[in-house]
Amino acid sequence: MKDNIIEAFFSAFFNARKLTSVYTKDTPKEMMASPVDEEGWFIWKPLNGTFSAEDYRKVEEKFNVVFPQSFINFHKRYFFLDCDCRLLRLPYSNPNQPLQEITDPLEDADYLASLGLYPFAWEGNDNGHLVFDGREDKENNEFPIRLFDYSWDELDGLSAIIFSSFSKLLECLTHYMKEVKTRQDFDVVPDFLEIDPEGAGKYGREYWLGWAGMMKGNYEYFKDNPWPF
Repeated sequence: MKDNIIEAFFSAFFNARKLTSVYTKDTPKEMMASPVDEEGWFIWKPLNGTFSAEDYRKVEEKFNVVFPQSFINFHKRYFFLDCDCRLLRLPYSNPNQPLQEITDPLEDADYLASLGLYPFAWEGNDNGHLVFDGREDKENNEFPIRLFDYSWDELDGLSAIIFSSFSKLLECLTHYMKEVKTRQDFDVVPDFLEIDPEGAGKYGREYWLGWAGMMKGNYEYFKDNPWPF
């Protein structure tokens, strides 16, 4: 079941838009599906991942964190050079920068890790990190997910639970990426409350309805005030 959720997510993500990235010295040549254009962009293609579960265990030991099994299975499934889903940005996987996207959020997170809060992704508006809340044991480490806003003092920046697990996060994002092709984004986000009733629909209700409200406000504003170019 978890593998089906992971494959459904990647299928939706790989088909949501053109897979482009900026060329750098760390770009894997084998992942390039086009030449680099005049502005430095190229189209990339995913490759089957080769990292092992043990590679992730070493990161856990180094940073004193614990990852959900579903998160490990997700991240090691492919090599992929971007994972921006607008609402949040999940860590991508570049074979030339082994697990760097996993370790970067953990480099300065000793305080959070000591409390059982493990950063792993970025909020879509750069308001902080998404964290696994590992303060209570869960089967297969399927911890609930919260947002941590670093602009607040200590744990004042910790939100309510916004997803009940990483698997539910993937289900919600998969639904979002499919549905926004034919519906307005602000009409799609409230669906999370039904897809994840124990997380988004219970504790994260205010958070996600706030996102939908912001999206609708932006839509109404720019509909009446288009860009002058």
